[in-house]
Amino acid sequence: MSYPSGGPAESPQAAAGPAYPPGGPQPQPNVLGTHPVPGQRRNQGVLIGVVIVVVFAVAGLLIFGIVARATGLGGFAWGLLFAFVPVVPVIAVYLWLDRYEPEPAKYIIFAFCWGAFIATLAAIFINTQVADLLHEAHSGGNRSAVFVAPVVEEFAKGSVILLLALVRRKEFDGIIDGLVYAGMVGVGFAFTENILYIGRIFDELSKESGSAAGLRGAFLLFLLRCLATPFAHPLFTSFTAIGIGVAVRHRSTAVRYLAPIVGYLTAVLAHGLWNAGASWAGGGFIAVYVILMFPLFAAMVAFALVMRSREGQMIASRLYDYVRFGWLIPQDVPLIATLRGRKALRQNAKRYGVQAETAAKAFQHNATELAYLRDKIVRQVIGPEALETEKQLLDELRRRRPSVPFPPMPAFAQAVPQGPGGMYAASMGPGPGPVGPGPVGPPVGPGPGGGGYPGGTGYQPAQPGYPSGQPSYPATQSGYPQGPPGAQGSPGGYGPYPPSQ
Repeated sequence: MSYPSGGPAESPQAAAGPAYPPGGPQPQPNVLGTHPVPGQRRNQGVLIGVVIVVVFAVAGLLIFGIVARATGLGGFAWGLLFAFVPVVPVIAVYLWLDRYEPEPAKYIIFAFCWGAFIATLAAIFINTQVADLLHEAHSGGNRSAVFVAPVVEEFAKGSVILLLALVRRKEFDGIIDGLVYAGMVGVGFAFTENILYIGRIFDELSKESGSAAGLRGAFLLFLLRCLATPFAHPLFTSFTAIGIGVAVRHRSTAVRYLAPIVGYLTAVLAHGLWNAGASWAGGGFIAVYVILMFPLFAAMVAFALVMRSREGQMIASRLYDYVRFGWLIPQDVPLIATLRGRKALRQNAKRYGVQAETAAKAFQHNATELAYLRDKIVRQVIGPEALETEKQLLDELRRRRPSVPFPPMPAFAQAVPQGPGGMYAASMGPGPGPVGPGPVGPPVGPGPGGGGYPGGTGYQPAQPGYPSGQPSYPATQSGYPQGPPGAQGSPGGYGPYPPSQ
């Protein structure tokens, strides 16, 4: 096969000349930048996950080996059985507390395994060494239990909360997140500790008086540790968690450093008082429980419930910022910021199938993340990159909305606050909606129920004031919507920030 030439064979063409002039810049080979190749970040995550699993597995084998050696196989089996009983109910309580923005399961499992394996392994090693130095290993002394164990154990448990707050600094939102992780690490620590104590008393009594006596002793200790005081370790560690939760919500450098330290010292003090009561009170242990443990636990429960209520108020407050500028309508806020509204939206969506329910949950999760991010922006505890994240969350919220079948709203109408001049109330009826870009009008959709669900009860015609679509970006601005006329917004934001709460 021949190829056509550029001219006759007898008249060759002149050379085009050098591509690079003499003395000029020479071609350089392409140098790979620092940008990760596709999948590199995912592979790094998998590798880190594998390393963590291996570390936990090794630590678990070590601590269970130590416990089994101290309790015997029979004691270990009974201890494991009894210790597992309170684990599921206590974890369920903490997951119930964390209903607005549930923490990812992998971090919940990480905190539990840290408490069960890492924290207990460090505590049993250090406590044993100190007890040997104090000559208390076999003499029954209690100085190490009162003055050493609380310091070591609370540091071992609290360190994982601090670690998660640093690693997940953009998602760690405050006190509730800290309390949830404190509960997980405390439950894990108590689980392994209960295996040791219950298994050891079974082994000792079985050798002295037979298996029946050992089982009775193990059962009595199970009643005391697993049923009467299952929240002891989570309760003590909660003080450290509160300190860390306060720190992540404040700009003050002094508060950010001192709050975790004060929380940790409070946890050590409460733990030490409890161990002192258990070690030195003798027959007065019940009095110590009634006077110290139960009131402290009741106060922590009340505090956690108040914090969750304030969490809902914060979410509502920050979402109403977006109501002002047209990204949400007032009727949306109770479906996100109240537990009753969240349940109503999900139950209504469940009627239309799994995809609708998934869309409703995703809408709530997306809006909740947006509210937490907005709160951090207002408090100025997050960097300028938050504005880009905010825009991405708003775009995602707009894309999700058409696939969510919303329930009828009269039951939640009273939750809509009345703004100045009836701004929010005006959006409940026909006519223009809240101030902001984009129109507000009657619902539309391919089906009679709106929202794309045939026969659905989403945005019914009887519910005026619902948008025909999420407001789009103004043509004059490529990023964020403009605020109300005359409002001087912060650079890159949505208008004047409301006062911090």
